[in-house]
Amino acid sequence: MDVLNQLFSTFKVSSEIFHNGQYCGSWALDTSGLHYMNFHIVSHGECYLTVGDDPQIHNLEEGDMMLFPRDIKHCISNDNTFSQNVNTGLSLDFREGKLEGGTGLICGYFAHKHPLFSNITEFLPNIVLLKKTSLNSSNSSLPFLIAALLQESLSGKPGAELVMNKIAEALLAIVLRQSLPADKGIIAALLNPKLAPVVQAIHGSPAKNWTVDAMAEMVFLSRAGFSNLFKSVLKQTPMDYVTQWRMSIAYRMLADEKNTTLETALAVGYDNESSFSKAFKRILGVSPGSVRTDAKVLT
Repeated sequence: MDVLNQLFSTFKVSSEIFHNGQYCGSWALDTSGLHYMNFHIVSHGECYLTVGDDPQIHNLEEGDMMLFPRDIKHCISNDNTFSQNVNTGLSLDFREGKLEGGTGLICGYFAHKHPLFSNITEFLPNIVLLKKTSLNSSNSSLPFLIAALLQESLSGKPGAELVMNKIAEALLAIVLRQSLPADKGIIAALLNPKLAPVVQAIHGSPAKNWTVDAMAEMVFLSRAGFSNLFKSVLKQTPMDYVTQWRMSIAYRMLADEKNTTLETALAVGYDNESSFSKAFKRILGVSPGSVRTDAKVLT
């Protein structure tokens, strides 16, 4: 079973590209505040980037991509002194082609309707910066996807926006797979021979009557040894992980499939509606009924 595929499918992240144009003259851009993961790709020219309070200035060129997992303040500008007021420059389209001295930017965000997506993003840095030069020397498929996105951004063909959004979603999946650390979080757990079988089993059988003793026995560890290892890698207890995965599935069943609260409770291992509802509200902050009725968007 592919646990990462399960996670991405459950969280249902979608891309929304809101800018595909070029800037000329003096300009500065900050797209934080959307409450989603922002991303930018330089489609031509060059620019500079600062992130949060970090004084480091990054030089960006055509084909470079930046992803902000936690919607942190940032500034992209043609001026490495960053003296221009942000978001005051005018963007031009590509009807007359690439303008000399201009900088093309594809800007977007990754939206989701799942409150537990932060379980993935919390293990990422404030910025994931992918330089074209380093990508071209790797075995990654990212350069080909970025190249396809850049080509589509200039095509002006019907459906270009749809195609660009789908390419961006594929980009995110690969970026997360490559950027999640190997020493903590879900990637680390899946690489650990004592944790991977347990995580896979939890994902495969969420309704099972899981206990820490049963998990430890699966991998021939003591209860204390297994608990300490699990918490050191995934930063939560084994039973907290079980509960959060159950609630992840439950959220989708209620919001998308419109299952009843009782049907959902039974499907994820609870024998009554009351205990499930209490756990659901404790983890997600809303009642099962409100998710099912309103399909409330949580960010």
